Amino acid sequence: MKLDDWLAQRSQSCPDRTALIADGTEVSYAELEAEATWVARRLAAHGVRRGSTAALTMQPRREQVVLVHALMKVGAALLPLGPHLTAEERAVVLAAEEPSIELEDPGQLTQTEADLPLLGEHDMDAICCRVLTSGSSGAPEPIGLSYGNFLWSAVGSAFNIGVEPEDRWLCCLPLSHISGLGIVMRSVVYGTTAVLHDGFDVDRVASSLEGEGITIVSLVTTMLTRLLEADADLSGPRAILVGGGPVPKEPLEEAIGRGATVVQTYGLTEACSQVTTLAPADARRKLGSAGRPLLTTHLRIQDGEILVQGPTVAPGRVDADGWLHTGDLGRIDDEGFLYVEDRIDDMIVSGGENVIPAEVEQVLMRHPAVADAAVVGREDPEWQQAVTAVVVLEDDSEATPDELRRHCSEALAGFKVPKRVELAAALPRTPSGKLLRRALR
Repeated sequence: MKLDDWLAQRSQSCPDRTALIADGTEVSYAELEAEATWVARRLAAHGVRRGSTAALTMQPRREQVVLVHALMKVGAALLPLGPHLTAEERAVVLAAEEPSIELEDPGQLTQTEADLPLLGEHDMDAICCRVLTSGSSGAPEPIGLSYGNFLWSAVGSAFNIGVEPEDRWLCCLPLSHISGLGIVMRSVVYGTTAVLHDGFDVDRVASSLEGEGITIVSLVTTMLTRLLEADADLSGPRAILVGGGPVPKEPLEEAIGRGATVVQTYGLTEACSQVTTLAPADARRKLGSAGRPLLTTHLRIQDGEILVQGPTVAPGRVDADGWLHTGDLGRIDDEGFLYVEDRIDDMIVSGGENVIPAEVEQVLMRHPAVADAAVVGREDPEWQQAVTAVVVLEDDSEATPDELRRHCSEALAGFKVPKRVELAAALPRTPSGKLLRRALR
């Protein structure tokens, strides 16, 4: 099955509609198509061809979006790398992927253009991007995602939260992660507007939500929490998607209480972003759930692990029976709603009992002095693994480790109560906001 070039089609069907807002400027679909075509010919002059790979290392910006579409026009695979990577981490990825070109600034391209026919269509199973996993549970790994993966991901999301011509989807997540890149891709499929920030700044995001007509925004829990602390008006968007791991009920309840339509979502790089998303109509009734599977996606739980099947799953990532093993723990209720609990690798076995870190973290977060919390298992001669909490306190707040342990004992069985509570200034997280438990261990 062939797929027409999305941007070229949009430049014909809605040339004057705004495709992108970034760096203080608005870009129409006709303008984005012209820029991408020009850059594609410059890439071709540098030897970038169908089947090759181009590594991009830059902060989210207009030029990066143009390069994404330009690479599609020459049939090359995008390898987006975050500027946060160390030189050693970046070198390891580049040595394994062997890109034909490495760009950190669009100005590296010469003005020379190659007179090369550009692609007007793609095979559905052709690789469009090679996106690194978040690295929250191990070294980041490049995952090849096809044009078909992105198309079906956009279709599934549209069936769940809908598409309106005036939609503006705010992206304050890195384009080097599938959560951010997916927004840029599906916006062109829909013919709607992507609003791109070069990072997460709480005041800037709050201003966008209040005065720039944002209808959808994707956040991780820490972003939502910071917006709530800043007393941002969250009532404008018709959907605020929150993901990046299990989401505590407290910020969800607070946001909904302030009039926000906030819904939890569950996804991963290997499934091209969303797997399940709670429909806005179920936001209150199914608080804490990540929703039902998107259209064409199927779920099952095997030995506590979430398994995924469907056309959004990256090629070559399934087992012999066609299922992707996510490494995430979860359960499905009798209405088919998914509840994500934690990573299998993060499960703590203490004294022969299984402890899910997210459960303990949610109890700690209910303490008024706690701003952030993480729970890990530390090797222990008596308990095998000792439940250990690392806590960040609110500014000007005080709480002793013993006080926090007593707080946990009021809501948790004894084997789940942290044996040790440590105080820290901050917790290690990825640029997309995911907790780096391996760094804590």
